[in-house]
Amino acid sequence: MSNYIETDGVSTVEAFVEVQLIKDGDYIVSYCPALELSSFGKDEEDAKEGFEEALNIFIDELHKRGTLEKVLLNLGWGLRKLPVASFVPPEQKYLKPHPLSVKKSFNEKVSIPVY
Repeated sequence: MSNYIETDGVSTVEAFVEVQLIKDGDYIVSYCPALELSSFGKDEEDAKEGFEEALNIFIDELHKRGTLEKVLLNLGWGLRKLPVASFVPPEQKYLKPHPLSVKKSFNEKVSIPVY
């Protein structure tokens, strides 16, 4: 999983977010509370691949629009500018739980452009 995005010479920082896998009928939903982002698939692998694609589109589109920092801050992320710029995902206790029971979860690396 690469999660590489074009940054036009802008540096990136990496963060890890929890992605939950949730059984919903015949599908597996991959849901990331820290980004309020989800995808789905027929099985776990399909759901993971769908999430990676959704994540890449999410980061790339918000970066192109210049709204990535604002969206992350509105989702409860922290931004540290010193000594090195970094984004910090919100603490788990502040995130909304998914209404369906979580089957399992994994950590996904996110590359976030910084200016």
